[in-house]
Amino acid sequence: FWTDNGGYYHYSTGNGPMNYSVSYEELLPKVKQYHDEFGVPFRHWQFDSWFYPKDGDVAPGGGGGAVTNWTSLPDVFPSGMASIQDKLQVDMVMHNRQWSVVSDYIKNLAFEWYTSDQPGAGGAAAVPVDPEAFFAYFFQQQKGWGLTMYEQDWMVTEYNQVAQLQTNLTLADLWLEGMEEGASAAGVSIQYCMPYPHDVLKAAWLPGVTNIRASDDYFHGEDQWAIGGAALLYDAVGVLPFKDGFYSSTEVQVGGQNEGPETHPDREIIMATLSTAMVGPMDGIGFLNVSRVMKSCRFDGIVLKPDRPQKTVETCFRSGQSRSPEKCYVFETISALKGIPNPIHYFFDNDPDLTGGLIPDMLRLTETEVGAGKYVVFNWYSGNVETWEESERPLIISPGYEGHVYAIVSPVLNWGLPTGGIAFLGEYQSKYVPCSSIRFPRVDLLPGVSRLAVVVAGVANETVKVCVATEAAGWSVSCENASFDEDGTKVVRLP
Repeated sequence: FWTDNGGYYHYSTGNGPMNYSVSYEELLPKVKQYHDEFGVPFRHWQFDSWFYPKDGDVAPGGGGGAVTNWTSLPDVFPSGMASIQDKLQVDMVMHNRQWSVVSDYIKNLAFEWYTSDQPGAGGAAAVPVDPEAFFAYFFQQQKGWGLTMYEQDWMVTEYNQVAQLQTNLTLADLWLEGMEEGASAAGVSIQYCMPYPHDVLKAAWLPGVTNIRASDDYFHGEDQWAIGGAALLYDAVGVLPFKDGFYSSTEVQVGGQNEGPETHPDREIIMATLSTAMVGPMDGIGFLNVSRVMKSCRFDGIVLKPDRPQKTVETCFRSGQSRSPEKCYVFETISALKGIPNPIHYFFDNDPDLTGGLIPDMLRLTETEVGAGKYVVFNWYSGNVETWEESERPLIISPGYEGHVYAIVSPVLNWGLPTGGIAFLGEYQSKYVPCSSIRFPRVDLLPGVSRLAVVVAGVANETVKVCVATEAAGWSVSCENASFDEDGTKVVRLP
């Protein structure tokens, strides 16, 4: 559950932006109770910059003063950080920004700091002279908070404002290395936000940096959801591209920092789920779309994700395109299931009229690999399943109600054999990633017949719908349920 810029509870407790009708300490347990009553199993919560003191005001866009002490403001959590953790009992992701030149760490501790000149002016910032020593101390100060991930935001501001980060050849490396070493020693992972490309590249060397924000704040820009381009770089260096939080509902969220309405909530959550990072709804009490959120995850909140992040397709970078690559919002990713020789593809196209249809090259396939019905295409919105017969011509897929195309392309097993082909569809229309390897550790074709033995991983009180389409039945869909009384796996044979 996310409380970042653009979310209901970002500098708001339900009575509009920068308006606090109650304290966060009073409010957040009620939010947690609301989630629990509707069975939405958020496994982490994110606290944004609203919880800690700064040396200046915060603008509506999130910018403003630097952190003076990374702990709770007295009027936010009067009983302290450990107390709110006792009430919520959930793992925490916590935001931080640039260090203030008048922080308590500079005033009261022995660490030396490099600082910019003017406190509170233009995002003035500081960085410790010995980052390893400072962060070793710093990350031991959050006992009882439930902190599991540290979000370092405003990295560009830190770099731009502190001259030594630009002139000292080793300081920027030491800053990021010290942060990662201190966090890892405390059992805390790191998310980068607003990094420079050199920060992203450095993350390849730092195992504690697990993900980097790949989108703008939800508050900003109509295209902030489109993370496929950034994912090309992030995935290449081994970090997950996080799409910022979002509203899951189309309702006007009266009382929040951002009232919306969100007109494309499916697109928001599909992008988040296909990112392979966290999925972070930000709705207020009474506004969460439970069924939409639960299509992203298991009953216990584990996200059912693909095996690698969605990325912009290569055809977007070729000559003759009607759009520049950064505006070509055509993305793809895969699930590679054990037992199925070829991966299952997920295809998203935000502008189908401009793209003109799906071609094999978008999925890194050749016309020979696709032709004559070797794949079926399942339209996530309509439920229609059709064979991909003519690979030399674009396949036109009908868009869903939000105007984009989302489809699953699954290889036909037993293709060309007398028993007829069969295609695995997984949790057909039940989950955004219906064939996740997290859900299906293995799928085997039974010998001599067009039947599958599917290993299904589930948790207590969960029922999983497992589906296939068969050539013998005219590619109609048939499904079986696997019900779980306890966590474990079951084998389903179908059709």
